Amino acid sequence: MSGKYLIVILVIVGLGVGGLLLFLTGGGHTVFVRSEAAKAREHGEHMLNKRRHTTDPVKKAEYLTEAIADFQKAIEIKPDFDVAYNMLGHSYIERGQWELALKHLDKALQLRPEYPAALFNRAHVYKKLSVGKRDHAFVDRAIVDYREALKSELSAGITSDLHKALADAFHQKGDLKKAIEELKAYLKVAPHAPDATLVRRKIRGLQLMDQGSAPPLTAPLD
Repeated sequence: MSGKYLIVILVIVGLGVGGLLLFLTGGGHTVFVRSEAAKAREHGEHMLNKRRHTTDPVKKAEYLTEAIADFQKAIEIKPDFDVAYNMLGHSYIERGQWELALKHLDKALQLRPEYPAALFNRAHVYKKLSVGKRDHAFVDRAIVDYREALKSELSAGITSDLHKALADAFHQKGDLKKAIEELKAYLKVAPHAPDATLVRRKIRGLQLMDQGSAPPLTAPLD
């Protein structure tokens, strides 16, 4: 067999294997759609990052508007894109549009119920919605979401934030003992956090409010 025919055969076989792999991964159209959706999501996150690093209020608003458009585009391309729904919900939190944020975070959690970042964001919305309310219905929902997020193995990167947020929710509810417990858990997870001293002061303040007395700031936490 000549070298020329051998090359032709190898090309045909290569194309056949490539076609099989494309079929097994969902076909050319699906791969393209996912790629474009991911690009839109990544650009949206880039805009949010730029927003965090500017003090210009006009630029902040422009970057947030562009990020929202990117996440909406990602969802239009890939309607089951849970990450994009979460990021869109987060963006509406940044705008203070709680109902829109809740709508998209609910969708993210409908697609992935154990999604810790979406649970964290939705709990934040519930806490905001509870402001001015006499009952604790929204705060209770926030506490449920924070606790569900803590159960996830994927929450390792935000465990300390979850304990701190839970402490705030219990404080908002008036349950000072549980607020103290969560702040202590925060310090166990992040003993060298930049705000560790402030958190210790807050614990002492809550103990004083709850019990009428508190150990010195230098005393070990039990």
